[in-house]
Amino acid sequence: MEPAPAKAKPQGRLLVSTPLDAKDELEERLERCVGIVQSLTNGLSEREANDALTANVCKGQQQHEEVCLGLFTLVLTEPAQAQRCYRDLTLVNRDGMNVVLVKINQILMEKFLKLQDVPRSQLVWLVRELVKSGVMGADGVVMTLLKQIAGGDISTKNLWLAESVLDILLEQKEWVLKSGMLIAMSVYTYLRLIVDHGAPNLLPLRQKEVDFCISMLREKFMECLIIGRDLVRLLQNVARIPEMELLWRDLLHSPQVLSPQFTGILQLLTARTSRKFLACRLTPDMETKLLFMTSRVRFGQQKRYQDWFQRQYLSTAESQSLRCDLIRYICGVVHPSNEVLSSDILPRWAIIGWLLTTCTVTAT
Repeated sequence: MEPAPAKAKPQGRLLVSTPLDAKDELEERLERCVGIVQSLTNGLSEREANDALTANVCKGQQQHEEVCLGLFTLVLTEPAQAQRCYRDLTLVNRDGMNVVLVKINQILMEKFLKLQDVPRSQLVWLVRELVKSGVMGADGVVMTLLKQIAGGDISTKNLWLAESVLDILLEQKEWVLKSGMLIAMSVYTYLRLIVDHGAPNLLPLRQKEVDFCISMLREKFMECLIIGRDLVRLLQNVARIPEMELLWRDLLHSPQVLSPQFTGILQLLTARTSRKFLACRLTPDMETKLLFMTSRVRFGQQKRYQDWFQRQYLSTAESQSLRCDLIRYICGVVHPSNEVLSSDILPRWAIIGWLLTTCTVTAT
């Protein structure tokens, strides 16, 4: 008698997985929190359900966290219930949404690539709602979301993310203007992305990006000044676009038009660009892989890691523009310790050499 086939592992509703993958701990915990919320509210009216959730969160920190994370997960996995669950979340949370913000950042940094389509879309919807509600700390979440928009990638998902985040910034402009770092980070990001969006079918998106950057640079130039000298490079790359050309001329010849405190391009060129800007143009996954290669892989054993990275991120014609971001990151952000420098760990020059020699775009 043949043994009964093993039951297939049920697919979770949050992350993409295969039958061979172990159950993700984060997803498992969030599903338990959903179960707690549902056990508290099943069969109750909306008002009774809210009273039950409120009574439960008052019992202690653990109960508060479980209810908040349960409602958060329902927002991600149940679009039809999202509005009601978000309303309940705003009513029962006692920490200014901190537990939710921490979990969003964790998912963005560690799990974003594995999110299923519905939770990914709902996560962006939730960030939009947090921004509309003026939640303290939402600007940090938006900056983490900006980091997930990959340079050199014109896939449907990446374009959707770029436009969705841009729409949040445009819709909530007054909120954006309150955060100098968010202004600078978003301008840095979209000035870089404009270069990738020159194809005819992408021109409407590029125009939105140009309009946003021009608006921020003309209204809040001193906030953008914290980008430092890299802002000059970014503006040079897009200076042939008519609106950008006008701004470039003002930068060179009429700096006071941009801000009374701005003395000229030399002021920009003498300001160092913080490594946080260089790092923001790599997704967390790219950053993790590069840091692994520069700290753990031995010189001579790097080929399989480089081949994987090439297949994943550098295999298309459009992705060649990403090489500049990677090299800039290696030079400006990766600083190995003396111990690593004196060991047989893969040196930075070898990675930069590989990135340069494998480039598939020829100069014209």
